[in-house]
Amino acid sequence: SLLVAPHDRVEWFLALGELMAIGDEATRRHADALALLPRPAPMPVAYIAQRIDTDDPLWGWQVRHAASGQLQGFVTLTRFTTWSADFAWDSSSRESGMPSARLSNARLRSGEPYGVDPLSHTTSGEGLAEVARARGVDVAELVNLNKDLYPGINSRSKLLDGTRIQLADPAVADLDADCSRKDTPRTVAARTRLPLDDLLAINAARFSGGLEADTPLDGKPLLLRDRESEVDLPIRGVERAGGAEPPPPMPKGKKKAGKAGKGRGEAAEPAGLRQLDEDCSLTALLAQQERRGDPTKDGVQWTRIAEVGLLASLGGGGTLVRYALQRLKAEGHYHFAVCQATLAAVGFYERIGFRRVGARARYAENREGEWTGYRHWAEADERTVAEFGDTSYLMALDLREWSAGPALELPVADEYPAVAADAKAPDLRRMSYEGGTLAYESGDGVVVSLVPVADGPPGSEPELRMDVTYEIESILSHRGTGRKLEYLVRWVKWPNPTWEPWTHLVGSDDALRDYAARSGTVVTWQRSHHKQKE
Repeated sequence: SLLVAPHDRVEWFLALGELMAIGDEATRRHADALALLPRPAPMPVAYIAQRIDTDDPLWGWQVRHAASGQLQGFVTLTRFTTWSADFAWDSSSRESGMPSARLSNARLRSGEPYGVDPLSHTTSGEGLAEVARARGVDVAELVNLNKDLYPGINSRSKLLDGTRIQLADPAVADLDADCSRKDTPRTVAARTRLPLDDLLAINAARFSGGLEADTPLDGKPLLLRDRESEVDLPIRGVERAGGAEPPPPMPKGKKKAGKAGKGRGEAAEPAGLRQLDEDCSLTALLAQQERRGDPTKDGVQWTRIAEVGLLASLGGGGTLVRYALQRLKAEGHYHFAVCQATLAAVGFYERIGFRRVGARARYAENREGEWTGYRHWAEADERTVAEFGDTSYLMALDLREWSAGPALELPVADEYPAVAADAKAPDLRRMSYEGGTLAYESGDGVVVSLVPVADGPPGSEPELRMDVTYEIESILSHRGTGRKLEYLVRWVKWPNPTWEPWTHLVGSDDALRDYAARSGTVVTWQRSHHKQKE
């Protein structure tokens, strides 16, 4: 194998089909090798294309087979950039998810078994009635506890593998059952061996008069677990069977455990313990870094923080990331590296040396919205932030302190090797010309086109950027008028329809006329007002 460093976005775009295929296959292999439940989803083509188009600067490497030229892996890097109206590195607030994560670690250190939740059950082929019998719970109670999570569930329901069934009401079961009238948060923390500051963070909103370490609780129990902020990392098959995940590298200066599982006076860490910014020191360093820019234009760029943008590999992914990080460290400009880890990749990044850090943001342009957990690559609009998943699992490492290991010397080619396609390994680039524009069709209702957006200096080629369009299946309804006009759109091969402003429907004349004919409603609109969903 050899490395190729693409010169620009166009070269990354030309490999888009290969990038998708490698991402899908790498995700499948990872899930099969570790028997992960639930199975992780691969990166969508729209996400990959938009990152290639938006990340600035964009650089990285492709790993290709020296003889066949087939792609085997890739990594992209960029400068960490935020677009939310307000952003803050923060590992202390409940919104960041970090107090909940530290409480989970504390419970593991206190002896709670990893991957076993007494309040829930993860299925492996059984029906709801079988779950009820096995866990000694009335099936009618299980239906009542889970009807909001799974509408239509009943006592005869068959369940998909990996379905999490609630066995008790967490709002009651997670309260401190031993609370007395004399208790304060400080005494509860000492008794339960849970971190005081994190207990305060997850309970502050429950006490209207304020909550401090020595506030008398007068018998009102504290919440000991914040399930709303917890992250459901995929559980490996070996862990469901009682095995342990290979531990991450020991921090510098610590000794490895001996044969009995302990070093000199030091107990081995329990299985499932996550690598976190436990004392918030790494987060504090990130917050001190220089940044500049406008979140409404090109974003706020953190000049000393690099980001691992895209990564997939059919083996050797750790070597590829270490190579990239060693280059960053040697060049010296960037002091930190961050990534938005998929949940299935958290252990992978931990073994390299990354730790989870927290951040929060406000997604309203007028900055009147509430602070929420930061969602990297979510639209900066608090009205739709819930559509963009949970709080991002941000991870970071300090390149200045990172133990890089032996220097990796990997062969880098000046030119791309020719791609030799055969029946088992076809050429996956799948490019076509639509209206004179080079386009990639993903097969799932998304088309990515390479279009000129601006003229360069006289005699130069125009700048080319990626345009992501989604195929409309049908328009279902509309609401509002004038500038507030919105359409309810069902997209090809996407499960849920979405409300879209009229500015997102440029070039959708046929779909709009079909909707008007079906609904008998005349909707006034102008072609120039419509913009394809991006």
